[in-house]
Amino acid sequence: MRCQHCNEKLAVHDLWCAKCGKRTEVLSKHLSATKSLNETWNKYKAVRGVNFPTGIWAALLGALPLIILVWLLNFGLPQLPFWQYILIHSVVWILFVPLLIVPFQAVTAIDDNRIPVGSYFRSYKFHFRFLPLVFVSVVFYLAIFFVCQGDPILNLVWLVLVLYWIPIVLPVPVLMYRYKVGSFKAIAMSYKHAGDVRWNTFLLAMILALANVIAAICLIVGLAVTIPFTWLAIRDYVDRLIEHELFEDRKHS
Repeated sequence: MRCQHCNEKLAVHDLWCAKCGKRTEVLSKHLSATKSLNETWNKYKAVRGVNFPTGIWAALLGALPLIILVWLLNFGLPQLPFWQYILIHSVVWILFVPLLIVPFQAVTAIDDNRIPVGSYFRSYKFHFRFLPLVFVSVVFYLAIFFVCQGDPILNLVWLVLVLYWIPIVLPVPVLMYRYKVGSFKAIAMSYKHAGDVRWNTFLLAMILALANVIAAICLIVGLAVTIPFTWLAIRDYVDRLIEHELFEDRKHS
C-alpha cells in the first residue's frame, strides 16, 4: 500500500504516513464504524431469530430493570435529599450495568453470530470482573459532575468529558477477553492506543445507543433484537481494530 499524498510505501495497517504525516485510507475505508455496522447487520439478520430468546432474557434481566429504576429515581419517587439521590443512582448503575456487559464473555467465545441462551447464563459467573469497570465509570462521572457544577462553561466541559469517556470504555469488554486482562489494563489500552479511531468509536456508540432507545419503545420485542446486535457489533468493530494492530505499541510520526 502507498500513501495517496506522497506515494510513500506503507504497511497494510498504517493509519498515518511516516513520511508526510497525512492520514491514510485505512481509517475511512477499513475502520469505518458504519461499514462495520453494516457488515455485522448483514450477518446478524440471518440469525436474529436464533438470538431472540437470548435477547429476551437480556432485556428482562438487564435493560428493563435499569430503565424502570432510573425512571423511578427521576420521576416516580418523592423528592430525595441530594446525597441519597446520588448514592442510590450510583448503586443502581453499579449493580445493573454489568448485567448488560457480562454477555461479552459469551459473544467473544463464539466465531459466528449465534448466542445460545445457555452460554448467556453461564457468562454471569464472570459478573464480578466487570464491577471495577462500572465502578470506575461511575466515580469518573461523579467527579466531573461535582467539579463542573455552577458555571455554563464548566457544564459544557462536563458534557465533553462524558462523551469522551464513552469511546474509551466501549472497546474495554472485548479487550478484556481478547487480551485476557482486567478492567484497568483494558481501559489503559483503549485510552493509549485507540485515540486515532476515537471519533469512529463514538459514532458506533451513538448509532447503537439510538437503535436501543428506539427499540426500548417496543420494550422486550425491540430490545430482544437490538441488544444481541449491540454486543456483536461492538465485538466485530473491536476485532477489526485488533486485526489492524491498533492496540500494539507502535511509533507515530
